[in-house]
Amino acid sequence: MKLKNLFKVKTKMALAAFTAAVVLAGCGVGNKAEKASSTEGNEEKTYELTVGYGQSQGAPLFDIAKHEGFFEDENLKVEGVGFASSADGLNGLQAGKIDIGLTFGTAAPLTFIANGSEFSVIGGHLEGGHPILVQEKDKNKYKTLEDYKGKKIGTIRMFTSDIVFRTALTDAGIDWEKDVDIVEFKTGGDLLQALTSGKVDVAVSAGSQYLQAQKAGLAVVGWSNDLNPTHVCCRVVTRTDLLTEDKGEAYKRFLKALIRAEQVKNEDPKVAVEAAKTHLKLDDETVNSIVNEPHAHYSSDPNSHEVKKMWEQMKSIGYIENADEININEYINIDLYERALNELIEEYPEDQYFKDQLDKFNKQNENEGA
Repeated sequence: MKLKNLFKVKTKMALAAFTAAVVLAGCGVGNKAEKASSTEGNEEKTYELTVGYGQSQGAPLFDIAKHEGFFEDENLKVEGVGFASSADGLNGLQAGKIDIGLTFGTAAPLTFIANGSEFSVIGGHLEGGHPILVQEKDKNKYKTLEDYKGKKIGTIRMFTSDIVFRTALTDAGIDWEKDVDIVEFKTGGDLLQALTSGKVDVAVSAGSQYLQAQKAGLAVVGWSNDLNPTHVCCRVVTRTDLLTEDKGEAYKRFLKALIRAEQVKNEDPKVAVEAAKTHLKLDDETVNSIVNEPHAHYSSDPNSHEVKKMWEQMKSIGYIENADEININEYINIDLYERALNELIEEYPEDQYFKDQLDKFNKQNENEGA
């Protein structure tokens, strides 16, 4: 495609000029060894990253970056690993099995942080996009939050939509510990099965389960965006100890690839369909309904304002405890994303998109710091 070719031409020119001027410091990430692309060390080094995501449908920005060769442009060798749940993925990150968690929500990494994990949020992937589901026969029963009182409501433990829903109930004066019966499930698959079998009345689900919900004939009665239009979900998260000066280079490059993928998705949504079809063996129309669902907003910006807002919500509704002594700013790194954007602006000075993203970044992340 034309956009991809333009990116590659500009990237090669920029890399050639950059390589002639400076030799980058090396970096090994996680348990992966750094590999030089030349034994003489005269060329840029290749960095290896293992990226974890939800196994049900992957991650659109990640898929596009791979499809368009943006990781290769940044001298990154990236391997994706699927996990059944956010908890499994973040446990894998903590154990060193992966270097980045990409689609494990916001609530889950914040819960891990509250429990002592040294994680850092460095970017974003998804905002909004999580359906509230019921059986088809019940779709007209739920018009307001009051209609959920007395119902058995299934959620996915530590998932962002769970926090959004509980917070919305609280704000509406509904006690989620007394006025509703919340049943937590480990995976989205377990949750949908419970709804289909009638074990719960409502499923506060995840975007990653939307396809399965459609296949099961379940009805959408609302979206997480309806309850909180600005809430963030999937954050790019890693272990804080990996963000040393040299290792941080690989993460900055990863974010550059995601930013470019975000631009492609916004300007040509069909590319997202083509990229996802490599692992979603479905027809184009179905894949499009998943990766280009209007309620799902894909952004690589860390949006630290909304991350901190969710942290405070989780504390206020009693979802996490003993967190008052934690300064959440210390677990949010916006520097890498800002550097990634500035490099793209320098490499593509005539592309207004990256300048617009910097303006958005400044609004969503201003006045940060420990």
